[in-house]
Amino acid sequence: MSTEEYPFKALCDTSVYIPFINKGIIHPVFAESVRPVLYMSMVVLAELYAGSHDANSIKLADRLYNTFLGVGRLIVPNDEDWRKTGMVMAKLGQKYGFEAKYISKIQNDVLIACSARRIGAFVVTQNKIDFQRIKEFIDFRIYG
Repeated sequence: MSTEEYPFKALCDTSVYIPFINKGIIHPVFAESVRPVLYMSMVVLAELYAGSHDANSIKLADRLYNTFLGVGRLIVPNDEDWRKTGMVMAKLGQKYGFEAKYISKIQNDVLIACSARRIGAFVVTQNKIDFQRIKEFIDFRIYG
């Protein structure tokens, strides 16, 4: 990434938050000398809530929600994001012959990619394989 792209917008996938929450493992994007401007996808928050199995996890998700909402950086997929997601999922299924179970799993990643594209953000992820496949059908930027 060139220096003229700093500071850059970043929309982190759930795969970035889980290692940090569970083990304190920080994604390399946060080792940069200039930190990205973080945005939160409501899709990621829904996944974090879904994985919350105790009161502390729910409180953490609530804190993330309130923080990003308060600073105006909570990204909710709009109608065009959903439309594009359906189209991309159909193409992924046709190209890769994915089962319905996998297609439903990748839907959230496609929504994240569509939302990131709309706001001009990089998707920061530990799950590059799925996002590279999505990138075949929609133009967005992946950090890394």
